[in-house]
Amino acid sequence: MEITKITAQKKRKDRFNIFVDGEYAFPVSEAVLIKLGLFKGLELTPERREEIEKENNAYMAYTVAVDYLSYGLRSEKEVRDKLWDIEISPAYIEPTIQRLRDQKYLDDRIYGESYTRTAANINRKGPGVIAQELKRKGLDEETIILSLEQYPEETQFENAVFLAEKTLRKQSRRSSRESGQKVRLFLQQKGFDRDLINRVFEDLDTEKSEEDEMDALRSEGDKIWRRHARKAEGRALHQKVKASLFQKGFPGELINAYVEEKITNDE
Repeated sequence: MEITKITAQKKRKDRFNIFVDGEYAFPVSEAVLIKLGLFKGLELTPERREEIEKENNAYMAYTVAVDYLSYGLRSEKEVRDKLWDIEISPAYIEPTIQRLRDQKYLDDRIYGESYTRTAANINRKGPGVIAQELKRKGLDEETIILSLEQYPEETQFENAVFLAEKTLRKQSRRSSRESGQKVRLFLQQKGFDRDLINRVFEDLDTEKSEEDEMDALRSEGDKIWRRHARKAEGRALHQKVKASLFQKGFPGELINAYVEEKITNDE
């Protein structure tokens, strides 16, 4: 077998078509063409053909990975998954990962620290959620712990206070007790630990004034009243409404006052 023609591809000038014995055989990159010294008239042995294929596959894996990294920092797992997704042979994935490590294009420690700073400063996530996300990105426990050092406890506290106050402002139609529960649950879901949440609640005023609590009760109570009034009336209706409002965290004396108010208005 002999290379009889080499032509540049029309759409990709860094790729070349190789013709063997007058017929198209395979494409190669410019880098592989130069590295292996391919030229018109070169005899191709089976061993030489296999060498070309290996170099081509290795080059493709590397260029895909570098292009993927050009859009932002990635973890090793993300790059590995990307190569799997486009069906790069496993034989070329790990050597590519190692090459990128050696060139400092891949570093899970740097990635983890950057990810932590962004998640903390922009998204205001808690350390628990960040740790879970870094684990899904393929970082090991030691690297995750080191990465979270970029998130000081005071910054965690400031973020938790900001989120707690923002969430509390949205609870105008809930009882004081339920509002506090909603805020606490939200902070837990954001990844803040119990001790820090307790610290936030030491300064967070979740208690509404009696007037605001009654306004919230009326808003919630009217919806509950309409719902139960479809199937109950009289004492049975009143008991169902009271039970539902109590479950919502409203104080008993305000619930009784509301029910009496409704009975009076309906007469």
